[in-house]
Amino acid sequence: MIRIINIVTLVAVIILSPEVKAFNLDSLLIKSVGGEPALKTLKTMTTYSAWGKITLNGQKGHFAQYFVAPDKYYLQVDFGNFEMIQAYNGKIAWQKDVNGQISSLKGFEKEELVKNIYFESYAYLFPDKKKGDIIYMGIVEKEGDNYHRVAFIPFKDDTLFAYYSLTDSLNKITTTHIDQISTITYIDDYRKIKNILVPFYSKAVVKDASFSTTLIADSIVINQPVDTSLFEIPTQSNQDFRFPDDVAKVKIPFVYRYGHIRLPVVLNGKKKIWVILDSGASANIFNQTIIDSLHLPEVGTLPAMGISGFENVVLVKTDSLQIGSLTLYNQVVGKMNFDAITNNAQNAYNFDGVIGYDFLSHFPILINYSETTLTVYNPNNFQAPPGGVEIPFHLTMQVPTVHGEINGVNGEFLVDLGNAFGLIIHKQFAQKNNLETKLHDIKKNPQLFGGIGKAVAGKNAFADSFQIGDIMINSLRVLLPDSTQGITGSAKIAGNIGNMILSNFEVLFDYPHHRLIFYKSDK
Repeated sequence: MIRIINIVTLVAVIILSPEVKAFNLDSLLIKSVGGEPALKTLKTMTTYSAWGKITLNGQKGHFAQYFVAPDKYYLQVDFGNFEMIQAYNGKIAWQKDVNGQISSLKGFEKEELVKNIYFESYAYLFPDKKKGDIIYMGIVEKEGDNYHRVAFIPFKDDTLFAYYSLTDSLNKITTTHIDQISTITYIDDYRKIKNILVPFYSKAVVKDASFSTTLIADSIVINQPVDTSLFEIPTQSNQDFRFPDDVAKVKIPFVYRYGHIRLPVVLNGKKKIWVILDSGASANIFNQTIIDSLHLPEVGTLPAMGISGFENVVLVKTDSLQIGSLTLYNQVVGKMNFDAITNNAQNAYNFDGVIGYDFLSHFPILINYSETTLTVYNPNNFQAPPGGVEIPFHLTMQVPTVHGEINGVNGEFLVDLGNAFGLIIHKQFAQKNNLETKLHDIKKNPQLFGGIGKAVAGKNAFADSFQIGDIMINSLRVLLPDSTQGITGSAKIAGNIGNMILSNFEVLFDYPHHRLIFYKSDK
């Protein structure tokens, strides 16, 4: 998420040394926004709007941001060739991606978006609006200067540290840890807007990743009218695909090899390539050499998080992607150097990239592993085949996420067609729940496993049971990666369900209705 996360919520809890106990935290916070005149203005603030420039790793664009009290928020970033939007209307959090697809936000992604509202509303300054806790940590050294350090804990597992200047009490630095993403934000160029000190500059740098985002406001206004229709989740207006006329469904054969579903795709009507179907991919990403051979125009870059870390993805614009008798038009896709993956003997067979959310989200798709076919249904007249077990999902970073239980321990699990293994348990979830004491036959994994973001080492073990919805699997081997980076380092997501489990069923991925349906397999 490009939006810089700032101070959220607080309740004064004074602890630590006698010096800390004597410190007047409320006075610091009030002074940081401009003192009592600012507090008086904030009591009557109904809207907050900002416009300006955004730079993401040298890629320049514009942003627009709106807040309407008490709980509506909207952020749009526009890089010319594509735009992204995230918003909250008081109940529903949603986003619009680079291809114009609209989706709702759930889980920690929604939580992070809603947390921004506490900052935009300055709720932390008013006793009747405060949430969570605040701890004054004393005076500390940070990057060569001394600051007042304050810990904000808006939710039980979330902490934001803010560093306030000793001379003018302004918040100069914040550090956050959003799941496995650690960010340091530098804040500057404070100006008075109706008595309120507002920063016009912020730069967020993500730790252990080669990208940063800078926001420079050109204009900030308070209490001017805002069109509240901005905050409402829009209907999907652009139909960027062609489904064969007068047909309810089409079948597309695939090759199932080394735990991956491999499909032929024709790019721009010219180049036939083989890709992996990957519900764990939030975008369609192809090998750099393939894209370069077609001389497709580059339109930007965005960071991508893989199994053990981050990679920068160059974005290009395609005219068409043809998958069987289906065609997607005017798609923004990514290109990456997949040489490290294709050098692996298992992946060298027919691997030119991955297609994920930008294909799967368009249609209900039934995967039949035994027949090696995809049945793709026309979304305009779809009715699910009877007889299956339905399991609802929400999206996390555009990946289907279901509630599950391993050996009696509950968690949220990604459903990942790009995972050629079975059940991967993320390290922080395993540690937090002492899961290794509940598993047996634990041994070092004989080989690395991975994908985008490099491969990782780990262990494997047997679990007595794993359950999602009414689907129960007894006695299964699970993987325990060592990495605390990338997706496998997530503290919010328990693990990742792959094809060694899914292939025991026929599985319908129905993104439009946010559900999976499991059917008995003929094999």
